[in-house]
Amino acid sequence: MDPENIYGRSPQPLYLQVAVIMRRYIESGVWPEFSKIPPLEELADTLQVSRTTLRQAFAILESEGLIERSRGSGTFVRRKPSVTRIALPTTWNDVVTLSRSLGTTTIKESTDNIALPNHLRPDDESNCSGRYQYWKRIHTDHDRPYFFTEVYLAREIYLLNPKKYRNSTVAPVLDELHRHEITKAKQFLSIIEAGSESALALQIPLSSPVVQLYRYACIGQRVVYVARMEIPSRLVQMEHDLLRGSQ
Repeated sequence: MDPENIYGRSPQPLYLQVAVIMRRYIESGVWPEFSKIPPLEELADTLQVSRTTLRQAFAILESEGLIERSRGSGTFVRRKPSVTRIALPTTWNDVVTLSRSLGTTTIKESTDNIALPNHLRPDDESNCSGRYQYWKRIHTDHDRPYFFTEVYLAREIYLLNPKKYRNSTVAPVLDELHRHEITKAKQFLSIIEAGSESALALQIPLSSPVVQLYRYACIGQRVVYVARMEIPSRLVQMEHDLLRGSQ
């Protein structure tokens, strides 16, 4: 391994990259809980970075409560990172169930009717005309930000029950009021880098890998719901039964 080459591939500051490596050591058990972390001289040689960079990385882990530094005794692992994994929805029912479980904070709401942006229009024959209500939101679990979301809801649908839509995540309300009218619901997943807005909202470094979910739902041919969300990739898990349907 050529550390310099690996470090050079990331736009993140070197100390943040080193903090990621050491956090992984703790997660994987290479550094067990309550164990003493190797001294700076050894780590500097292993990771090919300066002591200053190591101290900066240690400060990050210490602020997260993962390590404890004691003058004269060394540095010790306090605990493993506490990470709640999010099982990504794979059906409309999953979307509704997950949405119901999340807290919602609105960052921005459209003050007038807007058109659905071209880059969020489905690549099919669906009808995206008309105007949409728009929200930019953060969804949380136990006060921790998990989802940075942009949501578009057809204006005529929104006006049927604006209070419910404004005070809740959109998918459960849409399901409650229009479940039997929905004719199409699709979701697409990709891995992208967090931009400045989502990085700030999710409290992660700029350009961190995030899972982008894009989904839309139609009533007839009319696109009534579009959501684009970003989730820190380290929080995401997916489970599939690989033998389902093969027997």
